[in-house]
Amino acid sequence: MAIRPAAFSLLLLTADSDLQAQLKQDLKEFTLTVAKDVASVPKMAAKHPFDGVIVETKRGQPHELAELQRTIDPAHTFIVAGSRSVLRQAPGWLQALVNGNGHLSNIASRDLCLESYIECKLGDFVKGMKKGSARNLHPMLIQAVERPLISLVLKETNGNQIQAAHVLGMNRNTLRKKIVDLCISVKRERKPRAEIA
Repeated sequence: MAIRPAAFSLLLLTADSDLQAQLKQDLKEFTLTVAKDVASVPKMAAKHPFDGVIVETKRGQPHELAELQRTIDPAHTFIVAGSRSVLRQAPGWLQALVNGNGHLSNIASRDLCLESYIECKLGDFVKGMKKGSARNLHPMLIQAVERPLISLVLKETNGNQIQAAHVLGMNRNTLRKKIVDLCISVKRERKPRAEIA
C-alpha cells in the first residue's frame, strides 16, 4: 500500500499552543489540521475525512474521548490519545508507521492487529538482544507475556479461576500452578449486597 506521507491527514485536538507548535514542526510531512475542542470535530470530519486524530486528554474528562469515538469511524481513522507528555512522543510513533520510501510499514498495512503490534515491538527487542549475549529468549518472553495476560483475565473475571481458565483455554489446575509460579495475586471484589427494604 503506497502512500505519500503528505496524503496522511491528521487532526490535532489540543488547546496547548506549545504542543500545537511542536507537533506542526515535527509532523510537517503530514497534513495537520488543528482544533481546540471535540465539539468542532463533527463539522470538520464531515468536510474532510482524517486518517488519524491526536487528542490531548485530561484526568476527569473521559466523556470527551467517548464523544470523539462516536464521531470518528474507527474502521478508517485511528486515535492517539494521551497527556501532553505522551503526545510529545506521537511524531515518533507516526513516523514509524511510514517508512522513508513513503510506504506504510508492515504494521500499518496489516491494519495494526495484535500479532502485527507484537511483531513490531519484539523486533526491536530481539535486535537489542542479538547485540548482547542473550540466552533463553523464548521462555523469558513467554513469561513476560503470560504474567500480564493471566493477571488481566483474572481481573476481568473478578478472580474467578474457573472462568479465567476457560477464557485462557487451559485446565484450571494448570492455571492455579501458573498463578503460584508467576506470583500472581488473585483478588475478588465483593459486590455490594442489595439492601432489603
